[in-house]
Amino acid sequence: MLSAWLSWLIPIAGAVLILGVAGVFAWRDERVRDFIEDIEELGWRRSARAVWGLARDPRVPWFVRLLPVPLLIYLASPIDIIPDFIPLIGQLDDILVVAAALWVVLRYTPHEAIEAHFRTRVADG
Repeated sequence: MLSAWLSWLIPIAGAVLILGVAGVFAWRDERVRDFIEDIEELGWRRSARAVWGLARDPRVPWFVRLLPVPLLIYLASPIDIIPDFIPLIGQLDDILVVAAALWVVLRYTPHEAIEAHFRTRVADG
């Protein structure tokens, strides 16, 4: 029973670790930081509606549409790269995973689709 659980946990932890490392690099992208500021200005209700609209937009690739599901599962999961009970750095992995997810959204989603749903000032590039 435990070995079956570990056979799922190890690949998932590896994928999350890779995503966390990608988040470090994504956080360095100015577009990601600007997009985070724009999302904060929208508030959680308008942001949720914008994410829902973006997930239903046919211009958005399928893997970007599905990205919120594993992201929310990871954020809600008690299993983290860095345990949350460690002060300050415990939430760092969550921030990096979110930054990596936003980088994927900005990289693979047409700019027009993001503008239509978020009405942000995301720069082309």
